[in-house]
Amino acid sequence: MGFWAKLARVKAKILVVDDEPDVLDLVTYNLGQAGFQTLTAVDGAEALRKARSTSPDLILLDLMLPELDGLEVCKLLRRDSKPARSPSSC
Repeated sequence: MGFWAKLARVKAKILVVDDEPDVLDLVTYNLGQAGFQTLTAVDGAEALRKARSTSPDLILLDLMLPELDGLEVCKLLRRDSKPARSPSSC
């Protein structure tokens, strides 16, 4: 079974981030038809909040976004997922 089929089978939660309403609607509609749960965000700040609060299985992230651009959102989320260092190892 392929990657996408496995995600759809377990009702994976996908955060779709785009500031273009038509793109957002098209992508979320098609993902919903394929069996995925979708969440949406229209700017980088909202994407960061939703990603941190809902822990999606996958994020489809536009690069050119208002507030925070997609690369900055990605960097901040990657930093969140790194293990914390103990004071003795800094």
